[in-house]
Amino acid sequence: MITGYNTDVKCGDVTYHVQTEDKGLETPVILSLVYSGGAILASKRSPYDDLVASGFDEKELADRLQRQHKLICAAVHAGRIEELKKLGAKEAALAKDGNRPQVEANAESDAAIQSAVQAVKDESPDRFSISTDEQGESELTVVLSGGRELRGGRSVTLRLNVLRRGPNGQERVPDAKVTVKTLSTAFPPQSTFATTDDRGAVAVLISLPDFKEGRAAVLIRAEANGEVAELRKVVLPRRS
Repeated sequence: MITGYNTDVKCGDVTYHVQTEDKGLETPVILSLVYSGGAILASKRSPYDDLVASGFDEKELADRLQRQHKLICAAVHAGRIEELKKLGAKEAALAKDGNRPQVEANAESDAAIQSAVQAVKDESPDRFSISTDEQGESELTVVLSGGRELRGGRSVTLRLNVLRRGPNGQERVPDAKVTVKTLSTAFPPQSTFATTDDRGAVAVLISLPDFKEGRAAVLIRAEANGEVAELRKVVLPRRS
């Protein structure tokens, strides 16, 4: 399975979380979800049966996944949540009827999204900071709220939600064990441990070591009932 992406996107006074992942060859679909406060607002599913039938090119799949993620981020940033909701509802209706959206339909959907972001055409989707989510086949998801950048030498509070796919959509996971580990080439690793409350939420205060050179990241790991979800977020060096 190709690694997915998680990005916090701010529009007005609201910060949305966009998650895109490959569901794997057994279910060849690229799935993007748009969250706000732990609730799913919109989704986009793009099957890649054509890629599997043609012999499967992992690089092409990675390109499609990244492209879809950037398109969704750009649409959210442009304030086009309602358009995304309508596209997701249309796809869900087709799936309910047993007519799975095909490549042509997804090309039309992509065109609609691209049209929706023309109002902010000067904002390149490449400007979004993308963190990888390596949760693999797990049904568990860890979501980081807020789009604030992380920089060395600061103390920050990470507000996290742990969710699980259930029969009625995303469900909050209480008592999930959360580990926040700070990793870097410039300083030794540090770990902080916490547990989600009855709403599947937890706030973790961490201090980011000061550094000017090298690379650093925060690795967030959630565990519940044998399932694991991970999320990485880059830590930037302290400003001079």
